[in-house]
Amino acid sequence: MVLRASDLESQAAQRDMEHLCRACWYPIYAFVRRQGYSPEDAQDLAQGFFVHVLENNVLAHADPERGRFRSFLLGALRHFVSNEARKQRTEKRGGRVTFVPLDANDDEERFDRELAHPDSPEKLFERNWAENLLQRAVKALEADYVNAGKLHLFTALQPYLAGSANPNSYEELAKTLGMSTGTIAVSVYRMRRRYGELLREEIAQTVENPADIEQEIRMLLEAVAS
Repeated sequence: MVLRASDLESQAAQRDMEHLCRACWYPIYAFVRRQGYSPEDAQDLAQGFFVHVLENNVLAHADPERGRFRSFLLGALRHFVSNEARKQRTEKRGGRVTFVPLDANDDEERFDRELAHPDSPEKLFERNWAENLLQRAVKALEADYVNAGKLHLFTALQPYLAGSANPNSYEELAKTLGMSTGTIAVSVYRMRRRYGELLREEIAQTVENPADIEQEIRMLLEAVAS
């Protein structure tokens, strides 16, 4: 997707770039806020970063053999922020770029909850990146159940997605859903297995070597647990 988005002549490039903007927005916004910028300036700089990426075709320099995409993106962002500082409002300099509509209020509420966290902006970027990946995998999992006409089952089983969920509560859930506890246990097992597959698919898009996927999963879990 990153390579396609870097091809400015491709019709799919705009769609891929929009997906990347949505997927990467909050980690980028939060990193800029951690540099001491106000919410408004952070929004401008985050949007300005995407303008910079588009106008300078920055993604063309993303070499899969040189490391993980999140590391490339953080390096490009750090360089951009250090060089740009405060500039004009992005809507004045956006030109032909149409920004993805995002809910800035949600971003700021989420950022406020992180203020007490002692980690560096770089560590928080990794944690936000990890949370976004995990959330995208959950969304993909939900879509699986919706397509199979089993949204009600997804809603009921989602609290058991974490491995720490108590199997003893299967009995009550089984009564609610009209299933046996054995069927519930199998359904939870299948949900967790499918979630693991989807998470690996998400991660596979950000690393070159499949052997790095398990290491990246460990990094994700460590980042969200910190």
